[in-house]
Amino acid sequence: MTVPGKQRECLNCGMQHRLTPGSILDRCHEQFCSKCDASLWELSDGSTVTVDIAHNKETVAEALAKCNLALEDAWQGSYASELRIIVGGGLIRDAVLAELYFRHQSGVVRGYREENRGAILVTIRDLPGHGAF
Repeated sequence: MTVPGKQRECLNCGMQHRLTPGSILDRCHEQFCSKCDASLWELSDGSTVTVDIAHNKETVAEALAKCNLALEDAWQGSYASELRIIVGGGLIRDAVLAELYFRHQSGVVRGYREENRGAILVTIRDLPGHGAF
């Protein structure tokens, strides 16, 4: 869900910017700080956002929709470097892994790994001081 005119602080210099956050799918159209030219959306504070998409009797389709919404929300509404997706150990897990494989190959997410059988860590931004990819 896109929020028009949202405040976004540059993590490099602290300058506040009022702008409309782009979709994680459009990360190639990066917006930069007008003061220091740092990326406004790629910089991370190193935190992790956690979302459970599999434990309210979701179907696979509902869980995938929740996964995509969680990616957008983490991209637009936080400075987190990772999104932890609680997927359980069944069909939802398999579908999310397939979706993340596609998203990684198309450059939408930086990477992903299974934290355990029921949780996947998705890297959406680089860790501070680690550069791109």
